[in-house]
Amino acid sequence: MRRFAYGMAARSTSVVAPSGRSVMTAGSFGRLAYGLVAMFAPRFMAGRYAPAEPESVMSLRGFGGQYIAIAVFTLFSARSRHLARPALLLNVGVDVCDAMAGGFEVREKGVGDPIALGGVTLPAINLATWLWALRKLEP
Repeated sequence: MRRFAYGMAARSTSVVAPSGRSVMTAGSFGRLAYGLVAMFAPRFMAGRYAPAEPESVMSLRGFGGQYIAIAVFTLFSARSRHLARPALLLNVGVDVCDAMAGGFEVREKGVGDPIALGGVTLPAINLATWLWALRKLEP
């Protein structure tokens, strides 16, 4: 009965916060899109959304493949009560490591490099997304 009353109260407000699973799904589609572009159009990303190193194409494809696998796993896990939390924790770990790697790039290249700054900012935004989803995930 308590759950029903809570649901009624939530519907009566003008703005309803998204559920953990919907945030999880949206974040996964963002990760999937980034991974697909990195995998299939690495030359487009190099110099725009990733460093333009001489051998960056192979690295971008590998990175894209990892992002695709994590995104697909997270999308399927969003439907599972038992796998949702581990999938979110995996995403948290990935974005903490990505932000650290971006921080190393900023330290090496300086704060004037927009790609290095993006390497910290984007994972930080993703991290906030996954932590929000974890907080909103129903038990």
